[in-house]
Amino acid sequence: MWNKSDIDYSVYLVTNNELVPEGLTIYDQVEKSLQNGTTIVQLREKELDTGAFIDRARKIHALTKKYGVPLIINDRVDVAMAIDAEGVHVGQDDMDPVLVRKMIGNDKILGVSTRCEEELMKAINSIALIDYVGMGTVYSTSTKVVKRAPLGPAGVKELLKVISANKPELKSVIIGGLNKYNIAWTLSSCAYDGLNTNGVAVVSCIMGQSDAGLETKEILKSVRLGYGKLVAESPVIDIKREPAVVHFITNSVAKYFSANICIATGGSPIMSELTDEFKSFSKIPKIGLVLNTGTPTSSSLEVYKAAVKAYNSQMKPIVYDPVACGATQGRREIMQEVMSTGQFTVIKGNLAEICTIAGVDGSNMRGVDSVMDIHIEKIIPIISKLAMDKKCVIVMTGKTDIVVDGIIPTPEPRVTLVEGGNPLMAEITGSGCALGGVIAVYVASTSFHYAYEATVKAVTLYKNAGYAAGKISRGPGSFTANFLDELYCKK
Repeated sequence: MWNKSDIDYSVYLVTNNELVPEGLTIYDQVEKSLQNGTTIVQLREKELDTGAFIDRARKIHALTKKYGVPLIINDRVDVAMAIDAEGVHVGQDDMDPVLVRKMIGNDKILGVSTRCEEELMKAINSIALIDYVGMGTVYSTSTKVVKRAPLGPAGVKELLKVISANKPELKSVIIGGLNKYNIAWTLSSCAYDGLNTNGVAVVSCIMGQSDAGLETKEILKSVRLGYGKLVAESPVIDIKREPAVVHFITNSVAKYFSANICIATGGSPIMSELTDEFKSFSKIPKIGLVLNTGTPTSSSLEVYKAAVKAYNSQMKPIVYDPVACGATQGRREIMQEVMSTGQFTVIKGNLAEICTIAGVDGSNMRGVDSVMDIHIEKIIPIISKLAMDKKCVIVMTGKTDIVVDGIIPTPEPRVTLVEGGNPLMAEITGSGCALGGVIAVYVASTSFHYAYEATVKAVTLYKNAGYAAGKISRGPGSFTANFLDELYCKK
């Protein structure tokens, strides 16, 4: 018998068989998730006949019992009773919770979906003795059709305020558009007066992944960071042990140089703008996308958006380099479209490019070179705000490179200034673009939560190699060869 007060809701997996990748089963995904940190499972099946639903529920229940995790059945009280599941979850349009409680008894877990204060108060005052509420959707999601605007962290905080004032012992989980990229920031910003939600419900970011176990670990880490139970640490990033693959969609004038730089630093480059390949590429275990929009064409935008969607769907890192994004209205519009398409792990640019993304006047540009002049102490707050807003790492390149962490929620973002390099780097076409590939090699070789540390290592390597190569070079020609050698030897 479960002690309902001890149930851990922190990683709440909601199943969806339709999302399971080819070659895997729902049972594979659930078990991998249970092995790596899922604390509660809800079996949701809207299309199965009763007999098939019961058969699947029995098999899933065998897995959850094996790992000591409760199983909740969505909507179907009859299925829950048939297999003696630990609980039932109902939505606003499903069976009355009072009737559900009468059928399942007081020892079982009962959860109810709530979308607003009115529905939450109804759950709080219900004689059904509801154990937890699901609050959402937090962000827009593709796994469920919703008719209301997303709550966002501010909306979740308002609902937690209601719980705090009326029934602080009521458990809650949040759901809708949550993944490893936004969970930590969401949890850290929605708490009210010491009260936070008890967990995060996730669907596609586990069920739809080729490595459900790895993604569960990443989500658990995000949850712990969001609750302040885990602090940032310095990882060991070994790019020599298992080289990362880097998929370049990049500046046409920089492809050759970028590929050689990638190889020199231990990566394996792929150059492709064929959208049919993106989904397959994104499933490669250690792969990162470099999206460089330096030479756009009339058809480029759809390629860029398809790539972002493919890599986001598999939770793989993207390094975005919005080359000269403020130089023309067309480039600015491309940047805005790309930025609105998905989530990025690292955004890299010079001063003018970063200022354009941040909404600061970046019109004073010449080609891809920034001629804006802002003191470092003045630009760091701008970069920091952008990093936190976009929940990613920002790299601003220049004489001194600035790396800012927007992934780990902290009162003040971590900032690293990287010195080095050589003036000859500016004399080589594509040297700035190629840095994106080096960052991708390092970021793809470690956990998303260590993207800041990985980026700092990559930028530092690049700067140090440039400095060392400059000391022994007579000009751009010899510098190019020496730079490749230094990267190869220093990696």
